[in-house]
Amino acid sequence: MSGLVLLRHGESTANADDVFAGWLDVPLTAHGRAEARRAAAQLAGLKPDAIHTSVLSRAVETARLLVEEARWPLSPSAYWRLNERHYGALQGLAKADARARFGDADVQSWRRGVDGCPPKADDAALSAQSADPRYAAHAEAAAISAESLADVAVRMAPYWRHILAPELRKGRTVVVVGHGNALRVLMHLSTGMSLEQATKRELRTAAPVAVRAQLDPRLENA
Repeated sequence: MSGLVLLRHGESTANADDVFAGWLDVPLTAHGRAEARRAAAQLAGLKPDAIHTSVLSRAVETARLLVEEARWPLSPSAYWRLNERHYGALQGLAKADARARFGDADVQSWRRGVDGCPPKADDAALSAQSADPRYAAHAEAAAISAESLADVAVRMAPYWRHILAPELRKGRTVVVVGHGNALRVLMHLSTGMSLEQATKRELRTAAPVAVRAQLDPRLENA
């Protein structure tokens, strides 16, 4: 067992407006920034060795505020594989509009199912994504147009195997600031819980969750 703390980013403008964000780069709200500062107070006694985040602004800003408020002598490391699930054509749509357009059952399956995948992003959105410097050097990232939760697990597995698990195996404490679906997948990868179980985990914004990672080579190679 080793030290892993997961933290969903603070409230974003997409959370406040009940919009599908996915890989859209939406900022924190004022409330979200206050949540990040409160999370730092909750973690005041923690002395992490590293802090990891996605490349999306809402997670990066949460991590920055966390480090500043907690006065940790760390610089967050950003990884695109920690991004939220790519919601394809749903990105930027209000959830109510998505349900009206695609139906409640399909939208619920895409949100909380394991294998359901929303419609792909259009060519214009993919072109902008490919040109984004955060993804331009990563052909795999630039090509992602929509993901199921199972797809996110495949995308995140190299991060778990090659970056996070080796850190934990050395006895280090790592804080991961991410997104609801990505953190659920990380629970699956680090503990062996099924993806079906992971989908049922409710993760509140900026609420720290301690995870007892099981450093079993069979999990690291899952």
